Amino acid sequence: MKKIIIALLPFIVLTAKAQEEEKPSQKVEKFPKVSVRKKKKIAETLVKQGSYYNASEYYEDVLKAKPDNIKVIHQLAEINRSLRDYKLAEKYYALEIEKDKDKWPNDMFFLGQMQKMNGKYDDAKKTFQDYLKVKLDKDEKSYKSLAKTEIIGCDSSAAWLNNPYKIKVEHEEGIINNVLTDFAPKPLSGGRLLYSSLKSDTAINVTKSDHDYYAKLFMATRDGKNWKDDTKFAYPPNDSKTHVGNGLLSADENTLIYTKCDQTELVRMRCKLFRVTKQGSEWSNPEELKTLNTPTGTTTQPAFGVDKDGKDILYFVSDRGGKGGLDIFYAEVQDGGKFGPVKNAGSEINTSGDEFSPYFDKTSKAFYFSSNGHPGLGGLDVFRANGAPESWGIAYNMGAPVNSSCDDIYFILDDKGKRGYEVSNRPGTKTIRGETCCDDIWSVAVKEEVVLKGIFALRSDPSQTPVNGVEASLYKVDGKNFDFIGTQVTANSSPFYYNLKRGDKFKINGNKEGYWPAVENISVNENEERDTIYQVFFIDKIEKKKVKIENIYFEFDKSLVIDYYKFKLDSVFGVMMQNPGYSLEIQGHTDSKGSDAYNDKLSQNRANEAKAYLVGKGITTERIVAKGYGEKVPLAPNEKDGKDDPEGRARNRRVEFKILPDKPEEAPEIQYDPTEPVPQTKTGPGFDK
Repeated sequence: MKKIIIALLPFIVLTAKAQEEEKPSQKVEKFPKVSVRKKKKIAETLVKQGSYYNASEYYEDVLKAKPDNIKVIHQLAEINRSLRDYKLAEKYYALEIEKDKDKWPNDMFFLGQMQKMNGKYDDAKKTFQDYLKVKLDKDEKSYKSLAKTEIIGCDSSAAWLNNPYKIKVEHEEGIINNVLTDFAPKPLSGGRLLYSSLKSDTAINVTKSDHDYYAKLFMATRDGKNWKDDTKFAYPPNDSKTHVGNGLLSADENTLIYTKCDQTELVRMRCKLFRVTKQGSEWSNPEELKTLNTPTGTTTQPAFGVDKDGKDILYFVSDRGGKGGLDIFYAEVQDGGKFGPVKNAGSEINTSGDEFSPYFDKTSKAFYFSSNGHPGLGGLDVFRANGAPESWGIAYNMGAPVNSSCDDIYFILDDKGKRGYEVSNRPGTKTIRGETCCDDIWSVAVKEEVVLKGIFALRSDPSQTPVNGVEASLYKVDGKNFDFIGTQVTANSSPFYYNLKRGDKFKINGNKEGYWPAVENISVNENEERDTIYQVFFIDKIEKKKVKIENIYFEFDKSLVIDYYKFKLDSVFGVMMQNPGYSLEIQGHTDSKGSDAYNDKLSQNRANEAKAYLVGKGITTERIVAKGYGEKVPLAPNEKDGKDDPEGRARNRRVEFKILPDKPEEAPEIQYDPTEPVPQTKTGPGFDK
C-alpha cells in the first residue's frame, strides 16, 4: 500500500507554501495567470515537493478546463486521500473508475476505503467485493488480503455502532488542540498532560521556509474543563530543525524518551528514538538509542510495558521489516539504560497493514494499539489485547465510540484506568481543509456502572444510624414508565447496593411497617467520576396523632344540646372535615328514671340532636349513624347503697362518639374521654332546690 502515514506526525501532510505576514498593500494571487498546461506542470512539481494542498488547487483548476482528463482525476483522488479529505477522495475515485476502471485497478480498493471512512459501509463492502474480482498484473501489488479484512469490518460495523462501549469521547477544547496536528497525549499527575503538537495556523512547506515550523513537546495543566500553562519544552529536547514528539517520561520524570524525525522527505519521515535526562532544571544533550533505531527506516512512538515474565520492556513502532508496513516491536529494558535485542510483538498484534501507538495499561494489564490491518470501523482503529509478547490473547476492536469511521490512535488511560485520551481526525476536530484532515486530542472516560451504596435513617436522627428492615426497591424511570429492578432489605446496619447506569433515571422506594413510605429520585450524571456513591435516604416513623373525643351531657329529661357542649361538637366536626373518608356513630344514653320505652326514645332523640347539629355544619348525613341505647349502657351506677345517686345519673345522661376511619392503619390515635358533666346539666331529682 502506498504509505501516507508519517510515523511521527500521525497523518499531517505539510502542504501549503509558508507565507510571511502580508502588508495591506500586497496583492496575493491564488493562481498564476498561465495556461492550463502550465498549471498542470506546476501541480506535478508541487506533488513531488509534497505540497499536496497547493497541488490540489492547481489540479482543480486544470480539471475545470479538461473535465475528462482521467490522469488529473486520478491525481486528485490520490492527493485528497493523502490529505485525508475522504469525501473528495471518494468523489474522484468514483469518477475515475466510472470512466476507466482498469487503468489503476487498485484504486477500486482505495475507493472502498474512502467509502468506509465516510461511514458508507454497505457501499464499501460492495466495492471491496468487486475489487476481489479484479485481475491484477503479476507485478501489481495486491490489496486483496486487506480487502477481505475490510469486508469483515463492514459486516461488523452495525454491531459496533448499535452496541457502543460504556466510554464517553469528547473533543478537548482550548490550547492543546490546534488547526494542524496534536498527538501523543500522556496524562501525568496533578492534571498535567504531556503532548506533541505542530502549532501553526497554516499548513506549510517547511523546505520553503526559514521559520521553526516543526512539531514540539508541550506540557499543559487541566483547570476544570479548561487548560492552562501550555509550556513548550526547552531546546533540547525540542529542536528547531527537526520534528520532535511522542514524549515518554519515566516514573520519576527525570528521563524522557522521544522521537526526532528528519525533514528530508515531506511524506515519508525518517524517525529515531532519543533520550535525555534531567540535570538540575535542564535536560542533558540528546542521546540516540542506536540499539533500537534502524539506519534506513523509522523507529517511533515509545511506550513502557512488561513481558510475559514481568520484565520491563519498551514498545515502539518501526518499518524495519515485519508483518507489514509499520509494526510494533519491543526490547527489554536493562540496567544502566541499555536495551536487549529488538523483537517483533507477534502476529496476534501485527498484520500486513500498519500498527500504531502502543500503550500498556498497568492497572488492567491490557495492551492497546491502533491498526488498519485488523477488521475495523474506519482506517486505524483502537484494539485491546490481554497478555504480553509470546502469550497474547485475541486482539479485539474497542468499537464505538472509541473508534469512528475515521482514524483513531494514541489511546491511553490515566493511572486509575478510568479517564484518558485518544487522537482522532473524526468530524469535530479543528481543521484547515475538509472535516477530517487533521488530528486533535479527544478525552475518553470509561463509563462503567456506578455503585449506589445506601442506607435509610430517621430524618430526626442526627447520627444517621441505619434503620434495619427497610425494603429498598429500585425502579428505572422512563418517562411515565417504571421498570422494577429489584428489592433489597436492609439488615445488620449494612447498606444496600445497586448498580446504576450513567445517564439513566431511577426511583428508590423505602418501605417498613410503622414508617411512612420513603420515595427518592436518583440520576447519575454522565461526567460522574466516582465509582461508588454513598447516599443516606431519610425515612419517617408514623407518629399517630392523638385526637381527643369527649362526651356531651344533657339536662334531666332533655335532648337539646346546651351551648357549652356545642363547642365539644365542633371538635368532632373538625375531625370529620379533615378526614372525609371517616364515618361517625353517635350513641345516645339516659339515666334510669322513666320506662325503658321512654328512655329508648329519649336516647335516640339525644343522638339525633347531635347528628342534626353536625349535619347543619356541613357533614353529609350518610357519614353519620345515630343510635339510642336508652338506659342499657350506664357509665356510672344510678344508685349507691340502694339509694338514688343524682351524680351517677348525671353522668349517664350523655352522648358518646365513635369515629370509624376508612383506613384504620393510618388513622390517628383516638382517645375517648368521658369527662365530668358540667353543672348546667345537673338538674332533676336530687338537684332540685
